[in-house]
Amino acid sequence: MEHQKIFPTSLFIDDNFINSLEGPEYTDGLIQGMKKHIEKGWVKRDKSSSHFQTDSFLYNIKAFKPFADLVLKKNLENIKTLKYNVELENLVISGMWATVLGPGEAHRAHTHSNNVWSGVYYLHSDESSGIFFQDPRPAADVLRMRQLEYNHNNSNLMHYVSKPNRVIMFPSWLLHWVDPNLSNNNRISISWNIQIKGQMGEHHDLQSAIYWWLYR
Repeated sequence: MEHQKIFPTSLFIDDNFINSLEGPEYTDGLIQGMKKHIEKGWVKRDKSSSHFQTDSFLYNIKAFKPFADLVLKKNLENIKTLKYNVELENLVISGMWATVLGPGEAHRAHTHSNNVWSGVYYLHSDESSGIFFQDPRPAADVLRMRQLEYNHNNSNLMHYVSKPNRVIMFPSWLLHWVDPNLSNNNRISISWNIQIKGQMGEHHDLQSAIYWWLYR
């Protein structure tokens, strides 16, 4: 019998993300430059806060520019894989920020509203504080059969380890969170949102829109 999957939720994962740039010397310099900038802000943080986040404009900072360009390039490849009619000039990074989770700290469940695609890159981690994604279908938990094994076809919750140099890109509407950091070390991640400028949808469906303000 033919097996078809309908209404899928697509994630894209790369465990060697920045190493696809111009050689190890350039790669190490980029990673250390971003880490140095984030740690400088972390030292000056509000220590009463549960975790530290930078502002959301890292893509404007010189040390992050090659990383931001790579994010746009890879997001375009992913979108093309899904057969959407989008080009690089249509993609805009609407926000990019870093998060430092100290020992015992967590990040509550959330989505990234008003965006199309989002992602997270693990700059520094010892794999003790991963990310969880929850099945977005409201009826999926009404009745659950027993599983011979847990996999992405039969699970309503997926967990991905926070490996250094791993990137995960996902739809912005997908609910996700981070459990408490069980390590004695900080976990440093960089996250971002992607928006589309220009036309969304098809005119003949009478449901299209032009995001003109993103041209500014």
